[in-house]
Amino acid sequence: MAVSKSQILEQLKRIKGPDLEGNIVDLGLVSEILLRDDKVYFSITVPPDKAAALEPLRQAAEKVVKDIPGVQGVTAVLTAEAARGGNAGAAPPRADSSRVQQVRAQQSAAREAAARPQPAPGGRPSAGVPGIKHMIAVASGKGGVGKSTTAVNLALGFQAIGLKAGILDADIYGPSQPRLLGLSGRPQVIEGSNRLKPMEGFGLKAMSMGFMVDEGTPIIWRGPMVVSALTQMLREVEWGELDVLVIDMPPGTGDVQLTMAQQVPLSGAIIVSTPQDLALIDARKGLAMFRKTDIPVLGIIENMSYFLCPSCGERSDIFGHGGAAEEARRLGIPFLGEVPLHMSIRARSDEGRPIVAAEPESQHAQIFRDLAAKAWDELSGAAGQRVPPPSLKVKPGADALDVSFQDGGRYELSAEMLRVMSPSAEVQGHSPEQRVTVGKKRNVKIRDLVPVGNYAVKIVFDDGHDTGLYTWPYLALLGREKDKRWAQYLKELEAKRLDRG
Repeated sequence: MAVSKSQILEQLKRIKGPDLEGNIVDLGLVSEILLRDDKVYFSITVPPDKAAALEPLRQAAEKVVKDIPGVQGVTAVLTAEAARGGNAGAAPPRADSSRVQQVRAQQSAAREAAARPQPAPGGRPSAGVPGIKHMIAVASGKGGVGKSTTAVNLALGFQAIGLKAGILDADIYGPSQPRLLGLSGRPQVIEGSNRLKPMEGFGLKAMSMGFMVDEGTPIIWRGPMVVSALTQMLREVEWGELDVLVIDMPPGTGDVQLTMAQQVPLSGAIIVSTPQDLALIDARKGLAMFRKTDIPVLGIIENMSYFLCPSCGERSDIFGHGGAAEEARRLGIPFLGEVPLHMSIRARSDEGRPIVAAEPESQHAQIFRDLAAKAWDELSGAAGQRVPPPSLKVKPGADALDVSFQDGGRYELSAEMLRVMSPSAEVQGHSPEQRVTVGKKRNVKIRDLVPVGNYAVKIVFDDGHDTGLYTWPYLALLGREKDKRWAQYLKELEAKRLDRG
């Protein structure tokens, strides 16, 4: 039986809005409904600061739509921006001024409720994915450098050296993995749940937005919706037990890439570049992004490093040579190796038979196996170099935070101290001369803790301040120098004739 958008909207009217007053359809929060192969996709607009708290709303919306006869699967994503057209498939609302005022009043009440202090969580939530030991991002500063081809052959290389591997195609706008792996069709929904079974090619588990839409169909989504979809593809798929999941990242260093680096618990990253100066300039941006988010860069791969003529064997450095190796040396990160520009690699990729699977005895397959082995060795070393995340526990009353590190360091930091010494630009400025002395925060409370990747936590205070990212080294520094820094702060208050409030 065909499912209609009106049926979907009618079911979604059973879901109350964030303020528990209206329903999400009448409040104009449902948009971009897509029906394809008995599967339903739609987005729900929510306040960005409440997205995590409204995850149960998203799940409830999926459940009621799944109850419609004929619906085989449902994917709802939370977005922070409303679609210009309002409800997809809904009738245009009448210009009822009283209804508009009512909705505005409800939204205002919701904002006020969000601003009130709420109990803080007792500890740092786990960001891992059950069953997956390591996640490695394969990234590039720009498109066209062979990142996706390298990613799939690396994943097959990990598999060839005895590891259980999978690949997640995070390039929502230009998914390549379905074509590279020769896969088509739709992922199956596991009976009795709303989780998807990954596709599989050459023994490699794979998930991509390319499996959800027809090839050639453009995906026109906003950044928040893309991030939400990627998170769902990662966390709502039955990956099983994997030693490593390779994530084929979108090219570039925009908001989506940065958010992924912050929200996905990556064990490390591999940068793919050609030898060209232009590609290396963009590769540096990717390196800087991963370093900023404390994700170990396992190394650089120089793709299209050289060309060997299949007729005469003459070598030509079409795009130059050695640029990536020199950049790795300059930045002090590993150089994993070179991949040549060769017709076999290109042809097998176009056929949907990556070179590692199609020609396992070839020297090109051996190159990717060697790259995978080197990356795995670097991953083992990187694990010991990172500052492991501490245990965080908000004290009763939300006026202090207990921070316990695995090396035995344990500190109690007051909410007031954390607030006035926030590492945000708002407090620290962009130079020592711009640093602001913050007063009147004696009674400030911690409202929420938001994990940021593997390296920091964002602390939300009840005065609305939430822009500071407290890295583990910074929290350890505050703990070790607590008395000294607090005494200095009190002197600054006195010198500037400020008070604690």
